[in-house]
Amino acid sequence: MSVDNDLPVAAELRGDAVHRLLGHLRDETTDGFAAIERFSPADYRDPALAELERDRIFGAVPFIVAHGSEVAEPFDFVSVQLPRNNVIIVRQRDGGLRAFVNACRHRGAQLVEESSGRCRLFSCPYHRWSYDPDGSLRTVTLDGTFGEFDRAEFGLVRLPVEERHGFVWLIDDARAEIDVAAWLGPETDALLAGYRIEDLVSVTPHTFDRPTNWKIMQDGFLDNYHVKYAHPNTAGKVLHTNAVALKDFGRHFWFLAARKSIDRFLGESPGDAPMDKHVIESCFIAPNSMLLKHATHVELLTFRPHGADPGRSTMEMRIMAPTQAETGLDEDAWRARWEKNWHIMISIIHDEDFPILAGSQNAMFNQDTGPMLLGRNELASHLFRREIRRLVHGGSAE
Repeated sequence: MSVDNDLPVAAELRGDAVHRLLGHLRDETTDGFAAIERFSPADYRDPALAELERDRIFGAVPFIVAHGSEVAEPFDFVSVQLPRNNVIIVRQRDGGLRAFVNACRHRGAQLVEESSGRCRLFSCPYHRWSYDPDGSLRTVTLDGTFGEFDRAEFGLVRLPVEERHGFVWLIDDARAEIDVAAWLGPETDALLAGYRIEDLVSVTPHTFDRPTNWKIMQDGFLDNYHVKYAHPNTAGKVLHTNAVALKDFGRHFWFLAARKSIDRFLGESPGDAPMDKHVIESCFIAPNSMLLKHATHVELLTFRPHGADPGRSTMEMRIMAPTQAETGLDEDAWRARWEKNWHIMISIIHDEDFPILAGSQNAMFNQDTGPMLLGRNELASHLFRREIRRLVHGGSAE
C-alpha cells in the first residue's frame, strides 16, 4: 500500500523536478544559491540571539507540535516542552483542541508529568486544585478558608492552537493569534492538503534532548551534500549525494533528492513511469520542520530550542503511516513494518548524524574558529537561514 502520489500540486512539482534532477545526475550539478555566504560561529552560541529566536520565532509563528492521531479521542492529551512554555494539548469533548500552560494558577505546580494520556480532570499535586479539560477552574480545596476571587479569571492559561492537515500547530505565546493557512501560504497549504496526512496515524513519536543548537540540527537534515561521507554504509548506499531539485515558495520550500535506483532513467526520459520509489520528496515547513514523503509513509522531523540555551535543543521524530486496515496487514506485520523503518531512521540519525552535529556545536564554542562558509550547492540551508533572519530581524522573505 502506497501513500497517494496522484496529488495535483505534488505531481506538477515532481514532474519538472524529476527532469531537472536527472539532468543534475548526468552533469554532476545541483540547484544552487546565488553565491557562497559566510557565517559566524556566534550564531550558534550567543545567548542574546537565542533569546530573540525563542520569542520572535517560536513565540510568533505557528509550528508543528504533534500529529492529530496522538490525541485522537476526547480527553486524550500530550504534554510538550516548548521554548517558552511547558504545554498540555487536550482533545475536547466536541472534537476540538485546546492548549494550556502546564501550571496550576494557584502556586504554579506542574499539573501533568506524563508525556501523554487521557484525563477528564487535571488535578494539582500540591494543593489539589483541579481543572476541567477546557481549562476552567473546577475545584479550590478548602475554599471556605481560601478567600473570594474571580474563578473565571484563573482558569488555565490558553495558548493558540490549530489542527490542520493532520498536524497540531501552536504558537508559544498566550497573546498571539494563530492562522496556519495564512502562515503556510497558498502553495504549501495546497501541497500539504494533497498529502492527506490526516488519514495517516503517528506510530513512533519520539523526543530527543540534544546538546546542539537547534539550527545546527535543522541544517543537518536539509543537507544533501554530506550523505555519502557521513553515511557510507547506510543512506549513502541508496541515496545520491549533492543533487537536489528545489522549489522555493518564499518562506517554505520543497525539494527532491534521488535514490540510486533512479539511475535506470539516466539514459532516457522516464515518461509516465511512476517515480515515487526512486525519489524522496522533502518539504521544509518554516520555521523548524522537515517533512519527508516516501512511497509508503511520511516522516516528520522537528527541531526547537531548549528555552534560550543556545547549546541545547529538542528534536522530535515521527513516522506517519496508513492504518492497519488500509494496508491489509495483520497487526504483527503492520507493527513489524514500521519498527523496521524506525530502526533504519535510528541507525542513520541517532547513530551517525547526532555525534557529528554535537561535534559541530562543540566547535562553535571555540573562540578562534574564524568565519565559516556555506556553499552555493547548499541551497536549502541558505533558504532556511533567510527565513530565520527575516523572523528575528524583520524584512522580506525574498
